[in-house]
Order: sequence, then structure tokens, then C-alpha cells
Amino acid sequence: DWNKKEFSSYVKQRQWWVSQFQYLLGALRSRPDGDGTLLDNSLVLLCSEVSDGNTHLHDDMPFLLAGQAGGRLTTGRVLDYPGVRHSGLLGSIANAAGQPITCFGQDCAGVLPGLLT
Repeated sequence: DWNKKEFSSYVKQRQWWVSQFQYLLGALRSRPDGDGTLLDNSLVLLCSEVSDGNTHLHDDMPFLLAGQAGGRLTTGRVLDYPGVRHSGLLGSIANAAGQPITCFGQDCAGVLPGLLT
């Protein structure tokens, strides 16, 4: 069990990471690029390396994508892929960047259906 001090430190660390993510997105949004902004033409991923640091589980991991990948990603959605490893997300990101792969790492489950437009 975590004590109050450890939990407070954990929360502060996460808040800092999210503030840096927000700063990056703001900087990308403020820079024109073609008909939009750098954020419109980028895809930025925020995630943790594991869902539970004590057990190193990868179940129910939240991932946050920002940007539209040059029109390849529709924003403003919450998608749920229960039981799917995150290699599908990484493969989908590669596809958004123009690398048509179906496998990432040791997992060849394919890309995430419905993620990209």
C-alpha cells in the first residue's frame, strides 16, 4: 500500500508530465504548417510504460493521442480495445506515418480497426 507522501509525489509527477504534454501541444498548435498547424499534421502520443508499476501489467493502459496526423486521425473520440496489446496502436501510428506495417514487435495482431481514417 502506498502512503500519503508516496501518492502525493506520484500525482505531482503525473501532473508535471501532463503539463509538458500540454505545453508541447500548444507550441505545435501555434505554428502554421500548410493549410493548418503543426499539430494538425502531427501525431503525439502520451502514455505510461505499464498500467501498474507494482505488477508491470499492461492491461487497461490509457493512451492519449493528439493531433490529426495530416488528416489520418479523427480527434475528439474515446476508443476502447479491450484485450488488445498496445503493439496494435504502435502499428497504427506507423501506418499514419506512411509505413504500412501489420506487425510491431513480437505481436502480429494487426493495426487497431477504426483508429485511422
